[in-house]
Amino acid sequence: MARNLRVPGGDASKPVQEAVHSSTPRKREPLSQERIAKTSLELIDEIGLEDFSTRRLGAALGCEAMAIYNHFASKDALLDAVVDRLFREISVPGREAGDWKGRVRGFARSYRALAHAHPKAFPLLATRRIRTRSRALVDHAVGALLEEGFDPRTAAELFRTVANYMSGAVLDELSGTFPPAEDDFPNIRRVQEYFGPEHYEAIFERGLTLLLAGFQPKS
Repeated sequence: MARNLRVPGGDASKPVQEAVHSSTPRKREPLSQERIAKTSLELIDEIGLEDFSTRRLGAALGCEAMAIYNHFASKDALLDAVVDRLFREISVPGREAGDWKGRVRGFARSYRALAHAHPKAFPLLATRRIRTRSRALVDHAVGALLEEGFDPRTAAELFRTVANYMSGAVLDELSGTFPPAEDDFPNIRRVQEYFGPEHYEAIFERGLTLLLAGFQPKS
């Protein structure tokens, strides 16, 4: 905005303009379930689940913690929304991936990649996945197995077996390097070099191969 000023002794017909700068506050981005869940995941990735709180989330969002509960009934509901976001990063390959083993491998690799992308948030998947709307992913994965000719019982057994394997293997990888063996454990010392993270992927793939060898569609 500008104000007209008269300069003493000057031409009154020619006002001088003095710029007056007003500090207009920047419009705050509105809260929504999507924004809150996205910021929650980013915060968990940064500080971990143990230090995550609605108070710290509110600070990250620029709002009071209580404002979050206008969008989520509880912290549990919020964490379920975070799990939903995580599941969006997992894919179930179509038939272009090859045979059924190729599709299962693609699914398992996608799950493992998610875990390493969000190691601090990943434990939520193992503890909360059944409580969330992400059952759509499970429905899609089981549907792919049925599409490949597995009967309902075998499809269920294969899905649960693969899911259990993936979760256990990835949690083991994320727990850290196996500690060096002491003198009292000579056998561990002999294999210690193969416990390192540089072998994680090969071990994961071999375990998956052995697991899949125990299943076969009927058609």
